[in-house]
Amino acid sequence: MTRSDKGPVARYEVHRQREPVARGVQRSPVVEEFQALDRARLRALGYALDGPTSSGERFTGTVSVVRVLWSGDRRATTDLIDVIDERVAFRLLNEVRLPRPQDLAVSLDRIQSEIDAIAHIGV
Repeated sequence: MTRSDKGPVARYEVHRQREPVARGVQRSPVVEEFQALDRARLRALGYALDGPTSSGERFTGTVSVVRVLWSGDRRATTDLIDVIDERVAFRLLNEVRLPRPQDLAVSLDRIQSEIDAIAHIGV
């Protein structure tokens, strides 16, 4: 994959751990790359809840999200962002109350009054 020469670029990898083969031999994880952290975290949550794939591939249920900083075509640094397993994904999906769309809505009048207040600060 060709990287931009315009400076460091951050990408996010989702590492899906595979179950070991016979005699405890570990296999490398399946790695998927994303440009945004929110997309990587959503994919990781889905993978943490998945079982075997249709091809029979078996995964441990542990998924890691890693930030990779690229400098040109070279991996500069990597940082572990999240480790998600089935328990974390289940609790997030079943115990966290997400806001409703109407709770997030902001009226145009409110936005205008906040803009007016900010404008008066600079005077």
